[in-house]
Amino acid sequence: MVRQEKDKSLELSAERSKLALQRTMLANNRTFAAWIRTGLAIVLAGLAIVGFIGEVDSFTEFVVFLGILIGLIFVLLGIIIYIFAYITYKENLEEMNISEEDEVIPLRFLFAVTSGLVLISFLIALLILFL
Repeated sequence: MVRQEKDKSLELSAERSKLALQRTMLANNRTFAAWIRTGLAIVLAGLAIVGFIGEVDSFTEFVVFLGILIGLIFVLLGIIIYIFAYITYKENLEEMNISEEDEVIPLRFLFAVTSGLVLISFLIALLILFL
């Protein structure tokens, strides 16, 4: 009787550990998504600043230059946030000793998304510079 209770307790403990790990993995995914949303919002804010500056003809050259500079800084900050989000996500997975088959979202997919966002943001920044 005592042995059955002990076995049942061990099974329950293993199940709770597995569920706790899944919750932690999902929290890591939510955090990654939040960082990506933040980076995207910052990139879009930079583009909005540049777009607004370009639409108004009454600004002096210095104000236009300053607006474009601030917009580019925002775009670069968004790129840095994308890279930081990916690195942090990857480090958290390694810390939890998660294998590729246990991942909720494959790391290769997240790397592709992050690389794509960085590339697109960089290309937009170059477009802003040369317009």
